[in-house]
Amino acid sequence: MGHGSDKLYITHSEHSGMFGQHSASSVGHKLKPQAPHPGNRTPFDCCALSFQPFSHPVCARNGDGTGLVFDLVNIIPWLKQHDNKNPVTKEELLPSSLIKLNYSRKPTGEIYDPISFKPFSEHSHIVAVATTGNVFLADSVKGNRDLIEDVPFRKEDVITLQNPHGLLPASTAGAASSKAADSTAVAKPAAVAKVKAETLHNVSPYSTGWSGAALTSTALDPLTQSDRALWDEEEMMYAEIVNPPKKKGKEKDVGKRRAYVRVVTSLGGGSLNLELFCEKAPKTCYNFLMLAKQGKYDDVIFHRLIPGFMVQTGDPTGTGSGGESYWGKPFRDEFNEPGAARHDSRGCLAMANKGVDTNGSQFYLTFKPCPHLDKKHTVFGKLVGGEDVLEALEGLPRKDGTERPAKPVKITEVIIYQDPFQEYKDRQAKRLQKKADAEAGVKPKTTPSDNLTWFGTRVGAAGAADKATTSTVGVGVGRYLSGAVAGAKRPAEGEAPSVEPQKKRKVGFGDFDGW
Repeated sequence: MGHGSDKLYITHSEHSGMFGQHSASSVGHKLKPQAPHPGNRTPFDCCALSFQPFSHPVCARNGDGTGLVFDLVNIIPWLKQHDNKNPVTKEELLPSSLIKLNYSRKPTGEIYDPISFKPFSEHSHIVAVATTGNVFLADSVKGNRDLIEDVPFRKEDVITLQNPHGLLPASTAGAASSKAADSTAVAKPAAVAKVKAETLHNVSPYSTGWSGAALTSTALDPLTQSDRALWDEEEMMYAEIVNPPKKKGKEKDVGKRRAYVRVVTSLGGGSLNLELFCEKAPKTCYNFLMLAKQGKYDDVIFHRLIPGFMVQTGDPTGTGSGGESYWGKPFRDEFNEPGAARHDSRGCLAMANKGVDTNGSQFYLTFKPCPHLDKKHTVFGKLVGGEDVLEALEGLPRKDGTERPAKPVKITEVIIYQDPFQEYKDRQAKRLQKKADAEAGVKPKTTPSDNLTWFGTRVGAAGAADKATTSTVGVGVGRYLSGAVAGAKRPAEGEAPSVEPQKKRKVGFGDFDGW
């Protein structure tokens, strides 16, 4: 096997150059010092100019397909002072050519890949898409499509920010500081503890699942204890309005779970009295009531009128294409809920929309039953007063060729007479306050009263006087104690009081005759 020897293997000297000049075993070791040391490269989360962690990262693209990451607050003053020259490559760099980068960060501040959820490190191959600015690992940009923005890109749009295994040109950098990461990592448990302390009343019996995910995935931060999920406050309120708790007679009454409002119009000061079905469409009714409390419906015109069909309003812009919900975004439909109301009569109050789950602030009142609108629009109320005003609205003239009334009619104000959601919030606040007082050891305050007890004594201000009166009379029961004592018969003189004979105590089990 060996050259000029009887050994069954090739020695290191033979393999490295004694015979045949085979230098594979040493060439890597010789070339290794020529590559830049990992400590000399700029960390992937730091600015190439200040060598500090960046807060507004931008990329300067090079001609070889690589890119340098700078902080916007550092590179702009540099370019103004040095005639738009790249501080690393000394080439021309215009501020307009900088590309804004979008990094995905965990709550701890750690940067990770948004597709595979793998954290970035000094050994990661990091790239950025020039068209969108999103930053990924190189394995996540296959297919020439940005999976975050769902837009295609070309191969030339991929910028390499870090490739330690490719030995790309690297800038000189110092050691990265980890004080900021340590401070954020220490501040996290305190924030979590604060949230849990404030939301103990809506803790669900189910887990969030993050502890199990962290156990099986290296892309997530390890969690040593299970954390329970939190119910949404509004969803808890909706559930109690729809399904009241047991042994609550008042809340079971449908009238107590509905809202009653008055919509005052500029049509001769007439009003439309509305009853809202909070137990059938709680989210829609809550949206209407909250917008009314904020005054969003004040001075809003009826912008659409179709006699024999409906009249529509609720758009602050008056164009029919505006209006936002209480949450600032469209919310879900509720016409598929059990027991949902339908367009079965005149005066139905329903939400206008642009499709599925696109409810905002606009609503309409029908002039006749409209069964073809069922399963398309959420009915959340009906007209219970002001039929003459509805007839007057139906009889308004319209502009030629349009569905807009010729004379603008506005909603001057919305008066709320009963709001079950506000009542729920008040009960919840009292319940939480009572619980907090019990945990703090605060005794509930008792107010004095003048109630008469069953024993004939008064509790409150008059209690002391009654106590003095009863003490002079004697021992007895009832409010007519003095009269009962005065009218009681006493035994005549010489008569012996009747004494009941004492029963003999039985000993043993008897003769079992009763069996």
